[in-house]
Amino acid sequence: MTMLGVSTSAIGGRRCFDDLLAYEPDVIEFYNYPSAALADIRQFCAKRDIRPALHTPVPYDAAAPLTRFAPTGPDPQQAAAALRLTRRTIRCAADLGALHVVVHFPSPYPPFPKEGFASAGAAFLDAVAEEALTEGVSVLIENLSAHPLLRTPDEYLAALGERPGLSLCLDLGHAHLMGGDGSPLAFARALGAKIASMHVYNTTADRYAVHGHELAKKEQTAAQGFMDLSTLIPALVGLSAPSAVVLEHGRRGVDPAAAARTAAWMRELITDSRARRGHE
Repeated sequence: MTMLGVSTSAIGGRRCFDDLLAYEPDVIEFYNYPSAALADIRQFCAKRDIRPALHTPVPYDAAAPLTRFAPTGPDPQQAAAALRLTRRTIRCAADLGALHVVVHFPSPYPPFPKEGFASAGAAFLDAVAEEALTEGVSVLIENLSAHPLLRTPDEYLAALGERPGLSLCLDLGHAHLMGGDGSPLAFARALGAKIASMHVYNTTADRYAVHGHELAKKEQTAAQGFMDLSTLIPALVGLSAPSAVVLEHGRRGVDPAAAARTAAWMRELITDSRARRGHE
């Protein structure tokens, strides 16, 4: 059964977890929290029967927020740091009983040298897959759109390969901004059940740089450059049956009433996809 989740990207104060209750979430995906927050996360989720999920890095105990996560380099020190953070997040997920761990892959920062990219990517994914199996944690590689050597659905399918424990978190906005062969539907058709979760927000090519991840709303239309989520969500969930659909928008312009409307709408779309599968 596909659950509805929300990311902590949707709150302003880092510990304002109660603000997420307007979504009535089954899952909360926590991102970039320090070790000192883990007891609160555990208690909050247990009290409300909410399943935690983690977005690498958690825990993250540096004084400043993480600004560069580069698992494929080309700086070997940054690649090694990304692997350490990912392994630590997987171990933390095992301790919390988290639904999954999401990992950005590959490095989205230029330059993009072809030499050494394939071997660096394989080394990272092999190590992560081994850690995932050891800890019994589902690890989801999140598709990005910035790397010219790994961006299409077929390329992500090949990267996941036959590594048990690794699946995909389909970020709809990243795929939407690619368009064409990299659209969300193209990912779902190519990867199917390998898609274990989805990040849902809405955006357009013109708005993304200014507004980032915007709250998904019924009134956003394809004619405006947005995704037609009313059609897209049932189709994607029907093709992949992910464990969770996670709302991953920023907090700007989002009040409890707007949050509740979007959450109720998403639940309707997920239910619609289940009904479709039941009649196939």
